[in-house]
Amino acid sequence: MAFQRFTESGKGYRPKISLRPSGTIGVNDSALKKFGLIEYDFVALYYDPETKQIAIGGTNKEEPGSQRLNKGTRGASISAKRFLDFHDITVSELNHFECRHDTVQNLIILDRQIERKRTKQ
Repeated sequence: MAFQRFTESGKGYRPKISLRPSGTIGVNDSALKKFGLIEYDFVALYYDPETKQIAIGGTNKEEPGSQRLNKGTRGASISAKRFLDFHDITVSELNHFECRHDTVQNLIILDRQIERKRTKQ
């Protein structure tokens, strides 16, 4: 058995999606790669009013309602202000969510908010 050296320090490897007060959705590098979003140029945004869950699906062509997936060196962002406003979703502070891939619908679902660790003062 050969050991492989870990060289990816400085990055988080837990797939995570963030909702920001600016109205953008942030997708970390791990979620891009693990769920295959890195292969797409555009995404479609979905909302389930019953469960209040948001989902993201990838596409390679600009379609009605699709948003550009703005890729960077540490992840990607999606302009989602109109989507959030339409569904009356208020984001007053940065919120991080665990996410999972629904292979049946081929959607990335924001599962539950990650609790912030408070530092003692």
